[in-house]
Amino acid sequence: MFGLHQNTNVVSATNTVKNQSTKNVINSFVNKIVIDDKGKSLYDRVRILCWVMTTPANHDTKARAVKETWGPRCNVLLFISTEDDPKLPTVKFEVKSGRDGLWGKTREAFRYAWDRYQDEVDWFLKADDDTYIIVENLRYFLSGFNTSKPMWFGHKFKALIKNGYFSGGAGYALSREATKRFVKEAYFNEKICRKDQGGAEDAEMGTCMQNLNVSTMDTRDSQGRGRFFPFNPDSHYNPGDIHAGDYWYWDYIYYPPTQGRNCCSDSAISFHYVDPNFMRMLDLFFYQIRPYGVVDQRPAVPEPPPDVELKATRWFAPPKPTPPSTLPPPTTTTIKPKEKEVKAPADNNKNNNITASSNDTKKN
Repeated sequence: MFGLHQNTNVVSATNTVKNQSTKNVINSFVNKIVIDDKGKSLYDRVRILCWVMTTPANHDTKARAVKETWGPRCNVLLFISTEDDPKLPTVKFEVKSGRDGLWGKTREAFRYAWDRYQDEVDWFLKADDDTYIIVENLRYFLSGFNTSKPMWFGHKFKALIKNGYFSGGAGYALSREATKRFVKEAYFNEKICRKDQGGAEDAEMGTCMQNLNVSTMDTRDSQGRGRFFPFNPDSHYNPGDIHAGDYWYWDYIYYPPTQGRNCCSDSAISFHYVDPNFMRMLDLFFYQIRPYGVVDQRPAVPEPPPDVELKATRWFAPPKPTPPSTLPPPTTTTIKPKEKEVKAPADNNKNNNITASSNDTKKN
């Protein structure tokens, strides 16, 4: 048994949900979903390990919903928790519970997955227990990339990390090379990755990937529509007003958002904040309700994202408009200048008359 970080112990080391063949995975699907030849080929060619971050309080609710819906469609499924639960089953790590232990749990989960499954899978996906993953679309998207290259994929944020990082809630996938570098080069080197259990899990992973020269890729489709989403579908379909400073999300996202019927790629991969009932409903609509006659016309390999070369400038939300003033307009008072006092001129005619009169008197 391999050694873990000195403050972490693996209590349950063999509890995994593993599908050894395409036949097994088809039989494990809810409602016995049937996959066509293209899907079967991708299942064997693009092998994905999915590990799900969960807690004991969520074992019978959120984690159970994952197991009953999208989870078994992964080639390997792991539930990572702080308590053993044979019903899922879980892999137990002795790490802090709650948000303070998310980074510690993430470190150990990727190392555990690498040490046991590096030769059996091509990609390593992290998801929360309230994340819904359309695994077939994830395989389809990843089929266009080489897992021997250092890359990771998810919903891209521009804050905190120079190269950006991916939302933890939307889920993110590491290539085999990225996972290898994380375990072999960064796990024990605190100059590359934070070694304790604290810190924001997704931002800490972003720091590690940047220090390891792992590319933070664009996961949008060729039309700029997103594939990984950190909120539920309704929030992305109807986001409301988009202004800087209104909500942290608009200040974090790397690429311009889309909304309405153009919100999401036809090969969307993930949604977050999906409760157990909604998770089962999404599964019903994606896998059981099938419009008759609709043919999948997507190319065999998806077209590259708009920023596949990672040269796009970061998007910034427009400023919030200044609301009109509700105060009455200011009144102006015109002050007339004070008029100068003008003295009346002397009446010369009056004096002349008097003089004349006097002269006339003298003549008489």
